[in-house]
This record gives sequence, C-alpha cells and structure tokens, in this order.
Amino acid sequence: MHIEAGSTTIERRLIQDAAQKRIPINGSIELLPLCNMRCDMCYVRMDRQEMESKGRLRTAEEWLEVARQMRDAGTLFLLLTGGEPLLYPGFRDLFAELKRMGMILTVNTNGTLIDEDWADFFAKNKPRRINITVYGSNNETYETLCHFPRGYDRVMNGIRLLQERGVDVKMAASVTPANREDVPGLIELARSMNTFISVDCYMMPTRRENDEAYDGRSRLSPRDMAYMTHTTLLQKIGEERYRDYVRRQLDLIDHRPLPETPVKEPGGCLAGQCSFTVNWQGEMRPCVILSQPSVSVFDRPFGEAWQRITESHEGMCICADCSVCKYRPVCHICPAAGLLEAGAYDAKPEYLCDYAEELVRLMREYMGG
Repeated sequence: MHIEAGSTTIERRLIQDAAQKRIPINGSIELLPLCNMRCDMCYVRMDRQEMESKGRLRTAEEWLEVARQMRDAGTLFLLLTGGEPLLYPGFRDLFAELKRMGMILTVNTNGTLIDEDWADFFAKNKPRRINITVYGSNNETYETLCHFPRGYDRVMNGIRLLQERGVDVKMAASVTPANREDVPGLIELARSMNTFISVDCYMMPTRRENDEAYDGRSRLSPRDMAYMTHTTLLQKIGEERYRDYVRRQLDLIDHRPLPETPVKEPGGCLAGQCSFTVNWQGEMRPCVILSQPSVSVFDRPFGEAWQRITESHEGMCICADCSVCKYRPVCHICPAAGLLEAGAYDAKPEYLCDYAEELVRLMREYMGG
C-alpha cells in the first residue's frame, strides 16, 4: 500500500502515524473472485465452479462482524473490491452498514454494471471514491483483452451516470501488450472527463490461488515498460513538470549517498505496517499481490491475525544489492517483487533492474545528455 494520490495532509499524517504504531488503519476486502469479464492478466478471477471447489462466499453479516473488529483495531479506510464487487450478494446492505460504522469507503469496479439504479444507490450512499479500471479506449480492446463485447461503451456510460450524480470517480489503467496503444487515448479521455487516471505499467507475475499459471505474455518487456512509463508520465503532467521531475530524479541517481557495503533493508511499502488485505475466503495478507503470509480472520480474532501479519512483515527485506544501486529512486523494488520475480523476498529481480536502467537511459536522452 502506498499513500494514495489526492490524499490530504491530515490523511497522510494519520497513515504515517499508524505505520509507526502498527495500527491497521487501511484495509481492503476482496468480497468474491467472480467477475463478468475474463481479462487475460487477472490473478483473482475464478469461475463459479472453481470458486465453489475452494470454498464459499462469506455472508454480509460475517463480513460485518469482522469489520467491527477492524474498526475497534483502528481501521478507518476500507476498500471493497473483487473480482467484481457489485456481483456480491448483499453488497448494498453491507456497504450501507459499513458507512454507518464510520468507515471511509472506496470501491474498485470494472464499471460495466453501473446503470441508473447503481448510480442512484451510490449517489444516496456516497463512497469516498469509486475507482473504475479502464482496459482500452474502444470496444475492440475490451473484446480482445477482456473478452467482453461493448465493454468500453458500458464503462463510459457508468462513469457518466456517476459523475452526473456527483460521485467522485477515478480511472485506473494497467498496461499490457494488448492495450499499450490505447494508453494515450485513455489519458486524453480522463482529461476530457475531468477525472484523475493512474496508469500502472508494471504487472507482477503473480497467480495467487488461481489454478491457471501466469501468462507472461500479458505484461510488457522491461524495455517496453520503461518506454511506457516515460511517455505516459510526460503526457499526463506535461513538458515543464516532467522536465523538472526528470531533473530531480537524475540528481538523486547521480548524487544520492549510498552505503559503502550492501545491507538488507525493509521495502518502502506500508503493507504489513498499517495496511492489509483480506481475500474472499477471509485470509489476511499484507499485500494484495501475495499469497503468504496468510492468516484467517474467521478462525481467530482480527487483532490476533493482524499481529501475526505485522510480525511476519518484520522479516521481509529487499535484496541487499539494491541498497547500493544508484537506480533505486526509479525502481519498483519491494519484497513481493523479489519473491515473484526471483523466488525470494530478498532476491534480485533482474526484470526490474533492466527496467530501471532503461528508464534512466530514456530520461538522460530526453534531457539531451
């Protein structure tokens, strides 16, 4: 978990204070693994038969009991996600009750199910924000990548309905070889709709509890990831701000003091310090990407589960060589990346090494050096 763009100064201070005190202020619940789309790169989605072979969906009342324990432990910010969370039976009752408990709620959705009725519900029960993942700038990409005909039209209609009712919407895009050409159009679309868009060019090779093996074709090569990171940020923030950003990054890379010898150190993420995720079966993890460490919130009190997660997090360090790498300011290194890319939390992920080196090369070329 990173501090979200758009967070207020007070929120940032709350989160930083919670991290120091190991208070689980920020959490997410994956209500179900079912989804009405079949995106090639998804590591959560199961069909109903696969889901039922692994367990059952928890009831809204079961989740509310856990949420009461979350609240008592200090959880304030809660994300509801999936799968597609709007498919969860009893979503509306659960959402309304969580609001009455004082939770600040965000929803992750693909946006295809939002019609007049859903938009009216969220207008009456406003979340802090609805994050809508957009997969392309046309129906063809939705059909190719998500196997969902006319998905683009349905998502755009959902965003329009929410905005008309004053519901805050944020767009998010994950870049794959299948939709990379759509990204410039998505950035312009977000600008025209006066909404923020986050673009994620890095896709970790996770499969979690999904039975299907990860398909490496669903993510960019390190060089392509660097190019997309460079061009996307330039388009999003403009020439003047981007040149200032690159100048500051290169100054860090060239002049940041480094340890004389490699040392193991914790990753910079807040997962396991003040942030957690719980999957549809009730397994708490420090990070949405990881399958382990994992502790059930239905088999023991929430506070005990959180304590076990924080204790496990203490041993998660990144590769020692990364501590003396000059490219660290632009790298995505974290214990989860080490594990998934190279087999251990403290292993060296060559994929990210190649990415960071290429990104810095592009930055220097852009600055004329």
